[in-house]
Amino acid sequence: MAIARTHEPALLDPKGPVITAIAFTVGAVLFLGAGGAFVYVTVRTVADLGETGTGWAWAGACLALAAAFIACVGLSTILSAREERRATLQLAAFGVQATALVLAVASAPPTNDDHHQVRLLMRISGPGFEPFECGSEVPAYRFGSTTRGTVLPARVNPVTRAFTIERPAAPPAPVAEDA
Repeated sequence: MAIARTHEPALLDPKGPVITAIAFTVGAVLFLGAGGAFVYVTVRTVADLGETGTGWAWAGACLALAAAFIACVGLSTILSAREERRATLQLAAFGVQATALVLAVASAPPTNDDHHQVRLLMRISGPGFEPFECGSEVPAYRFGSTTRGTVLPARVNPVTRAFTIERPAAPPAPVAEDA
């Protein structure tokens, strides 16, 4: 008897085809370049093992391991870019309009490139899926003015529970009255 597991909800940062192509290209360059370096260094180290001392063998092994690590990073970049693009396309094709009610707002640690973030705890609800709660860290420059009780527009893939949220609408500009 198989038990159907529900997917964990995930806030998706939609990726366009250009960003995906750039990430794929960078990953391919890393993978192919470092993979070729790994093969070359490994073959040279094994071939010259008898002619050089053990110090050079260790240096060759360390270089080969470094190249293998960089090749793995390149492969991971390729697979990650492909998966993010697939999730973006599925959300666009199968997603339904929903709302995200902000239950709590808290500060979050900055990103690796020092962008400030806030952590939002949200209840996502809409047609075609059971409402769920999810906490996500989002950029403060987009969602810093969000407060508890704010309702954000969202789009949800009911099958995978991947979703996007939009920043709150800006308040209307004050109208100048003529005296």
